[in-house]
Parts: sequence; C-alpha cells; structure tokens
Amino acid sequence: MDTKMNYSNQTTTKDEPDYRQLYEDLQAQQHFTLSHVSHEIRNPVTLINSFLQLLESHHPELKEDKYWEKIMENMDFLKTLLNEFSSFNNSCKLHFQELDLSELLENLISSFVPTLKSHNISLVSTIEPNLPIIQADKTKMSQLILNLLRNSSEAIKTNGTIHCSLSSQKNHLVLSVKDNGSGIPVLYQEDLFEPFITHKQEGTGLGLPICKRIAEAHNGSISFQSIPDKGTEFTVLLPVQQPL
Repeated sequence: MDTKMNYSNQTTTKDEPDYRQLYEDLQAQQHFTLSHVSHEIRNPVTLINSFLQLLESHHPELKEDKYWEKIMENMDFLKTLLNEFSSFNNSCKLHFQELDLSELLENLISSFVPTLKSHNISLVSTIEPNLPIIQADKTKMSQLILNLLRNSSEAIKTNGTIHCSLSSQKNHLVLSVKDNGSGIPVLYQEDLFEPFITHKQEGTGLGLPICKRIAEAHNGSISFQSIPDKGTEFTVLLPVQQPL
C-alpha cells in the first residue's frame, strides 16, 4: 500500500527535532549522491562505448562474433540503466505549464500504436470530452504515460488488449491504463514501486518508481490492481489545480 508523508499539520516544539526539515535534508542528500554517482559512471561508460565503436570500425569481422554481440548488448543495457537512473533522480524536478492532458494522451497513443501491431496487441482509448487544462510538466507526464503503456505491452507480450482512459473525478483527472496480460504475482506486488527491484530479465527496476515519483511530484498519486493471469490496471490521480 502506497503511503505519502504529510507534514502540513505537524508542529514542533523547541525540544523536538524538525522532522520535515530532516526529511528534506535527506532527500537533498540522496539527490546529490545519485547525481554524483551517475556522473562518475557515465564518463567512463561513454569512453568505453566510443572505443568499442572505434574497434568495430577497424575490425568489422567482430560483428559476427557472438561474444562481441553480448558485449554490445550489455553496453546498450548499461546506457539504458544510466538514462533511467538519471530520469529517476530528476523525476521530481518539474517545469509547470498549462497542459491539455487529453491532447497529450491522444498524441502518445498514436505514436505508440505502431509498436503494438507486430505483437497483435490492440489499444482502446476512452477520453472524456471537455476535460480541464491542468498545470503539469509535459515531458514528465509523457514519460509517465509511455512507461505505463510500455509496462502493459510487456505484460501482454502478444495477442491482447490495452485499455487507456482519461476522465474527471471531483477535483482530479483520472488516468487509467489497463491490460489483460499476465498480471503481477502477489509476492511481487508489495515492492512494485521500490527502485532497483525488478523481476524482469532485462528490467532496470526504475520504470514504475519513476512513474510514482512523477505522480507525487505533481501532488497526485498512482495505484494499481492486479490479478495474476488476468491483468493489471494502473490508476493515476492528478489535481486539476496545483496548491499555491
């Protein structure tokens, strides 16, 4: 079950520690550490990748070697991991703007559908008309939606359906991404949003944690319901008005 810390009603006395400040300090320290580690790793990875490409250009026969293929596959995975690491670390940095989420969702669905056709996966969308404009980070919201769509497609693998809907509920927009895929085993559900925990062979364990951080940075939330062998539904709640 997701929990969200709420410090708005907390007060401290002279002898009590300021837990809100401690939490913010820990968050800032974590951000600095992750940024530093990511930067230090990215530099040698970039150099190694450049030398590998140079070596391949001088020795084209390497492309036929199965071990070389594995080296390049792992290099691609390492670059993907670093990119997602950076996305996770920066998922709370928002640039708010007026955003028509209906239009954004339609555009993202249109761009994503071609990747589903080869796997015989259909995508059905339902968007409520005349939804309000919200204040949100367009890039981060695009990342959240695409992560959820990709997650659903990977759960289906082939021959299935993804249902995507956007509607209003009181003072929130409600985004739902539902699939009829393999579902999430009960043992995996508790730590689904924990970073670096993955049960996928080539997963980074950062896709859903990134979604959670983006949703919460927008003062929203993300939750899910899943039944093994029947499917999963993710629901994102986003406030229509951001608090002042």
